Amino acid sequence: MFRIMPNKPLFIFFLLFSALFISSCDIFDSCSSSNSYEMRCNGVVLEQCSYRNGSYTWYRYRDCSEDCPVEIGAQPSCSRKSCSCSVPEIFACESGGTYRCNGANAEKCTGLTVYDGAIWENLKNCENFFTSDEIVESGTCLSNNEYYEPGCVPKIRKGFRGKWRRLDREKNYYLGTNGVTEDSYGSQVALTKITKIDDNMLEITAENETFRLVRNSIGDAVLKLKVKSAFNPERSLNSGGVGGIDVIVENTQDSGETYEKQSGSDGNTEFEGMVSGEYDISVGGTKVRQNISDYLNAGNFYFAESGYIYKVLPSDPSAVFYSEDRNDSEKGNRYDMNIRVYNSGNADASATTISLRSSDETVRITAKDEILGTIEPGKYVSYSFVMETVPFAQISFLKNEIYHDAELTVLLRDIHGETWEDVVTVRIYRKSVPIYLHSTMSNPFILLSPHREIANMSSVVWVPYRPDAKYKLIAQSLTLNTEGVYSIGVGSWDDERWNSDRETFTDVSNFEPNDMESQAKTINMNSQTTSYLHKNDLDFWIIDMNR
Repeated sequence: MFRIMPNKPLFIFFLLFSALFISSCDIFDSCSSSNSYEMRCNGVVLEQCSYRNGSYTWYRYRDCSEDCPVEIGAQPSCSRKSCSCSVPEIFACESGGTYRCNGANAEKCTGLTVYDGAIWENLKNCENFFTSDEIVESGTCLSNNEYYEPGCVPKIRKGFRGKWRRLDREKNYYLGTNGVTEDSYGSQVALTKITKIDDNMLEITAENETFRLVRNSIGDAVLKLKVKSAFNPERSLNSGGVGGIDVIVENTQDSGETYEKQSGSDGNTEFEGMVSGEYDISVGGTKVRQNISDYLNAGNFYFAESGYIYKVLPSDPSAVFYSEDRNDSEKGNRYDMNIRVYNSGNADASATTISLRSSDETVRITAKDEILGTIEPGKYVSYSFVMETVPFAQISFLKNEIYHDAELTVLLRDIHGETWEDVVTVRIYRKSVPIYLHSTMSNPFILLSPHREIANMSSVVWVPYRPDAKYKLIAQSLTLNTEGVYSIGVGSWDDERWNSDRETFTDVSNFEPNDMESQAKTINMNSQTTSYLHKNDLDFWIIDMNR
């Protein structure tokens, strides 16, 4: 029997030829009447078999490299019927006609001219849209709706970010990394210029008006918290903190004002140099919203990947407490308190039981253990108790202190026998001081606390005694059609003197100029000062309780 062996080189050539023949990019196809108008690939060039000039020939139909945006790294390719364009994922988009901000760039999702798909096309760079100066860092892109072209807004430098108050009316504004917004509506102010009057007062020039803002926040607030584990095999309160956990603090009014760090080895975490305001604090699965005015000990945050997670917060974080009664330095005060126990996890906290205690000498707590019941994810249950303060004069180490942070310890137990501990910090001031404000005009006053929060105005405002810091007071007649006499009393008030002053006061230039904070005149403790507001006038005062 004879076996015929194929010629080996010819056999290999046949295999290669067959592979090329069935390839989508076969450049060896013959062109004839039988495959007229068929397509083939020649590299990245798409060719068509056409009858021209008396014969069938492959003619260039389309160069697949054309209109494929190589500047973004897109790679053209050819198939038997069409061109394709491989776009890096970072540049690809799906909804043509939509917009986005990509850093300082405003971009539009635009369909490719020849190919299927769409890419983000750069429309404008906002970075140099605004002149850089001591207030504005640069321009930035702001997108409020994906179906409208983003606008360019000024990115405010760190030193001027935060809440500001319009002087001539009760309107609050926020200056931040996303421009200037009106607080009540969150609407963008279409400004043309920001002018610095001094460190705490700015002039805003908008399309139809010019107005002044006074700073209503600070840039050196401090946040402290501790990260603990939600899983405790021994069900004991003695476990230490957990280190290496990401803690993220995001300003609710400014997405660019975000702080992030990992918890220390003992779980303790502290953020300094923050702009005061409202923040979302995220630790693992725990996320809460809290206001930071100047200093906040936010207590314990539990880290857990799943399950229920407790967090205790005061019902009224803005409440102010005093160790002395207004009229008797030997007596303390009684406060009806309320806290909220949240479940920030994703499972029911079953049959929660609460107890509250404090070892702090400045407070006496009356609280009973209670069953709060089951707390569903994302909800809270309130708990009430009574706190009585002890005058600082009765406590040796606090005799000369101005304020003290008392810690209240909250213990939570559940049906599984797990025990959780959180801390609620209550700042207690030594005593309150009355500030009396009287005027012949409609109330023209704005009072700023040492951490620059604006107090609600009335004829008398009780504020913490702060010889260590200064209150700021502004009297203004920017929108008033009348002029008049006004008087300020700190710690005491002489009604007869006021009645006389408003009838006989004529020394209108006595305290001028004081049109900005750097020119502010000082009012001391237990003194009463009378002055005059003329049309479009601003008077700045510093209240010094140290003298």
